[in-house]
Amino acid sequence: MRLFTFATSPYARKVRMALDFKGLSYEPVEPCYSLDHKRDQFAASPRAEVPALILDDGRTLADSTIICEYLEDAFPSPPLRPSDPYQRARMRQIEDLCDRARDAVTYGYWIAEARKSAPEAVAMNQASRVEFAELLQKLQGELGQGDFFCGSLSIADLAAICHVPAARAMGIDLGAMPRLKAWTARMAAIPAVEGDRQRLVQALAKVHDISSELVGPDGRIHWRDSRLEWPVRRGFIDFVAREFHVGKMMFSPQAS
Repeated sequence: MRLFTFATSPYARKVRMALDFKGLSYEPVEPCYSLDHKRDQFAASPRAEVPALILDDGRTLADSTIICEYLEDAFPSPPLRPSDPYQRARMRQIEDLCDRARDAVTYGYWIAEARKSAPEAVAMNQASRVEFAELLQKLQGELGQGDFFCGSLSIADLAAICHVPAARAMGIDLGAMPRLKAWTARMAAIPAVEGDRQRLVQALAKVHDISSELVGPDGRIHWRDSRLEWPVRRGFIDFVAREFHVGKMMFSPQAS
């Protein structure tokens, strides 16, 4: 299998951890970014986004949730999905919450860092920190007294571990959330998660500033669904409109 990936993408990281946890052999193709217009990536993903997976027989899959569902169906052992139907539904809910709400809030924070000269930057930064702290409390509630979110390690945990550590960068202390803090330590002891952390650290070490990570070579920032919804919902419509009108927004290309 070949996986189109990007070391700092939470979606690609989730899939790569799933592959590693299951001990599956694959070839990572990195870094892959929509602006690269790699022909084989385009063929694997209509939006030219990561992650995209090419199976050994040439068939392709895109979208992290769909890929993880496939991996669980095709390679059920070791499992990353609860056997109980309700816990399985909870797993999907928590994964979706991480993929949408948490990703959008952290993206808002880093966009504000990348556009520090914007008049809304400080307010965007503050709003994202407040909302992220609220989401962390919600995650701690979902965790309850368990070691993992759905009774055993699942895709929900892999999705969450891609976002929870951002609390440190955002200046949010997990000390007030002891169960969630203990969960992060428990996750760090899992080889697939530690491997992801090492890749992330190595990638970030090459990042001189957040703009070099978020802003493409043409000066545009990559936007998508919930990441665009967040600044509109928080009232930063003028920021979005200004970025759009001056040509600083990029949306993933559609296959022609």
